[in-house]
Amino acid sequence: MGVSLQNPLALLLLPLGALVWYWHRSRRLAQRPATALWLLEAGSPRQRARRWPDLRLLALLGSFGLLVLALSGPSLSSGRPERLVVVLDASASMAARDRPGGASRIEDGKRLAARWLEGAGSAVLVRAGLTPTAYGPAEGRRLLDELSTIRAGDAAADLERAAAAGRRLLAGAPVLVISDAAPPPNVAGYANVAGQGKNAGITALGGGFAAVYNASRTTWKGSLESDGERFDLQVAPGRYAVVRFSGQKTQRRARLNSGGVLALDDVAYYAAATPAVSLEFRDPALTRALLAAGARPGGEAAAAVVTLAPPPPEPAARPTVYFAPHADAAVTVADVDPTDPLTRGVALVGRKLPSPEPPAGNGWRPLVRDAAGNGLVWRRGQELYLPPLAAWRDEPALVVLLYNWLEPLKSRARPLGADGVLRPGLRAGTAYSLLSATETNLPRPRPDRLAGLRPARPLSGWLALAAALLLLAAGRPKVPRRKG
Repeated sequence: MGVSLQNPLALLLLPLGALVWYWHRSRRLAQRPATALWLLEAGSPRQRARRWPDLRLLALLGSFGLLVLALSGPSLSSGRPERLVVVLDASASMAARDRPGGASRIEDGKRLAARWLEGAGSAVLVRAGLTPTAYGPAEGRRLLDELSTIRAGDAAADLERAAAAGRRLLAGAPVLVISDAAPPPNVAGYANVAGQGKNAGITALGGGFAAVYNASRTTWKGSLESDGERFDLQVAPGRYAVVRFSGQKTQRRARLNSGGVLALDDVAYYAAATPAVSLEFRDPALTRALLAAGARPGGEAAAAVVTLAPPPPEPAARPTVYFAPHADAAVTVADVDPTDPLTRGVALVGRKLPSPEPPAGNGWRPLVRDAAGNGLVWRRGQELYLPPLAAWRDEPALVVLLYNWLEPLKSRARPLGADGVLRPGLRAGTAYSLLSATETNLPRPRPDRLAGLRPARPLSGWLALAAALLLLAAGRPKVPRRKG
């Protein structure tokens, strides 16, 4: 049960009731007693104690007050919807405990969801994570067991997709989103369970580096440990600190001490594979470059291919590097695309490379150009087309190109929530970690919006009618007549 106002600013008119009082007092007709005895009795204390209040003034003031309330647009909300979709955020930030020893955000959200589900005759419960998981439709109370099993930990929560999944199962029912983040558009209700806890966490981890983000409003002091190395850190509010380890590893675990109210971003794991590359021709220099890039020679079932041939018109099924068999005279490199991940760290401007024939087929775009704009290195998806191998024998940029090309094949990392994994760790050679600056940043409190969930009954019409009846009851003042 509750009352909401559509135009609450109209209540500012209430002090104008003083004008009604002043107008009424200034127009009141003077009494004309018939005898001096009446005047004597009217002035006595006993007579003054028996006087009635000015009912007409009270009626006028009451009518004015009711009219102002009617203008504010009040509506009475009672009960809870009979049909309801409840979307519960299960992202990692919902596992935060904003108060030491207190409940987590997901625990507060589950208690709130239970209260709404108990009153629903038909309901759907949706766990919002990387992908939504829906339960129901069923009687709200029958979904409490499923509600108790929900845990937080996903690297993200797609609230809009979760709300859409609930609507498909229970069309026309209002949607209540319980979350610590901003709600999606077009939902009937929203309950915020965020807090003001301080937090810092690991947001990136590689074989040779880690990044720590401070989401608090004060400077964070702590330490990071990884494989026997320890780094003392002091990070300003809203800033990152990057730690570089002494060596590069294919597997690594990092732990942050005194991270904050969220434990899931205090530990992170890194795992990288050594992909096999099939070489369709023999060349010792190429083999050394692939080994330096973190790959190993493989057979026909290898994850990638290196061949000495022009690319076919159709895209290859596996990542492939094509070395042109022939090329024109060497030209000076004038431009390297800085936006492409494959050219990250590639230093070729000013070097000379032979100019190969443009590749056949669609989808190719140049990564390296000469002064005339002609392409020297081309890319199509995970395919690379390079000048002849002889031009690369003493060129360090080849190792960097191969390293960037192999990077997607080397990574063995997945976000929390994938495959149902909600705790950081290494499983079957794959690293599961949060590594999400959005979740580490911990969404902060914002206003609830619950009025849209309850059926609202407008009261303006009834208040206006009551104001009119009071005004009629006040009537016009009667002028006493003198007898005789």
